[in-house]
Amino acid sequence: MPAFHPGEEAALWREITATAVAAPQSRWARWRPVAAGVVAAVALGGAGAATASVISAHTGRGPVDTEDVELGGPGERLDPAAPDFAAVLDTTTADIAFPSVQARTRALAWETDDLSSDPEPSLVSAGAVRLWTSGHALCAWSNTWAVALRDGDDDAAKRSAAVILSARTWPPIRDTDPDLANQSEFAWLPDLERAVRDRDPSAAKDALSTDGSCLPGLAPQLGLGPR
Repeated sequence: MPAFHPGEEAALWREITATAVAAPQSRWARWRPVAAGVVAAVALGGAGAATASVISAHTGRGPVDTEDVELGGPGERLDPAAPDFAAVLDTTTADIAFPSVQARTRALAWETDDLSSDPEPSLVSAGAVRLWTSGHALCAWSNTWAVALRDGDDDAAKRSAAVILSARTWPPIRDTDPDLANQSEFAWLPDLERAVRDRDPSAAKDALSTDGSCLPGLAPQLGLGPR
């Protein structure tokens, strides 16, 4: 992701802070962050363990059994309290495409702040943050699609629609629940796909309103969050 000049980064954070009050208040039913105590740390002894626990968000620990996968998601358990959590989140989700750098930055900044804001943040699985980031990306692509329809830009609308309709193949979604069944966090995706095929922004808004993907500013054209 391109680096920002200090002034640009400060301005972006001011914008994010100003709209944070409208951020989603809940996540999907499954894959909530898990208490840090659930994942045992490597025994380093004394003060060294406390120091090591915040060196990096990478803990090297995964789910301990199938129930742990079901409750917390697949992949390494990441520590939001670590100083490099934002960078780790960036690399962990690098393959998830957004329509713009600004949309991706907004989504990742919100996830970083949300997951690390607790005085003692819980660990979160890489699978969970990848899934949530995919939802944010779909929201942003839906806004790009709706803007193209509004402007009569058929080529841009088709390009954005193609991205949305390919979401079932994205690894963060495909590898968790390819049939979008079994209480899938993306049970709303078929409704979004139908809305896109029908070129119906109102139906797309209804589909996206059922989950917590549309952060402030990601889909203003659909009326989801402030402009």
